[in-house]
Amino acid sequence: MLVSKIKEEDLTPEIVDRLLFQDLEDTGESADCIIVLGSVKATKYRVPVAVDAYKAGRARKIMLCGGALRDFSVGKCSEAEHMYKAVLELGISEENVILENSSQNTVENILFALVELQRTFWLNRVRRVLLVTTAYHMRRSLAIARYLFPTHIAIIPCPANDNNTRRDNWMNTAVGVERAKGEAMNIIRCVINGVIPDFEI
Repeated sequence: MLVSKIKEEDLTPEIVDRLLFQDLEDTGESADCIIVLGSVKATKYRVPVAVDAYKAGRARKIMLCGGALRDFSVGKCSEAEHMYKAVLELGISEENVILENSSQNTVENILFALVELQRTFWLNRVRRVLLVTTAYHMRRSLAIARYLFPTHIAIIPCPANDNNTRRDNWMNTAVGVERAKGEAMNIIRCVINGVIPDFEI
């Protein structure tokens, strides 16, 4: 089924599962850089996954993306700055952290990450990146990255599970259903609007 043909009323649990989660497992490969997409709760769910991958030797740099200003418990700062404090507390050295502090949404996360990769490595020298975001957000993020990144750069999904929108439990709560179906509609709208190419699920 082409994503462009899916309507909101078609979003059965099976369709949502295929659209959001199917074939997006972490392969365990190493890469040149770990890219972490920002969110309000990125320090709780995404940062630990990225730090674990870094400490396992899968990449020598971590890039933290997100310029949106939020009111965190530590005060007002960008998503990237909030993650930066967290990765330092988890033992990552400053020189191995890249801060992308301008992007305001997922498309900009990816575009501005490209600029930072160029500045840090030169894009022609980058072969693989690990993309860290919440599992239910991975399909859209990965599709945008694979569409916008140069074709010689492989993007490896490295999903982080949250509490309510995991593959095995999103259908069990109203919050999980709303979030999963909302993200499914985000993917469909991205395809219809040409943000990412159409694809089969």
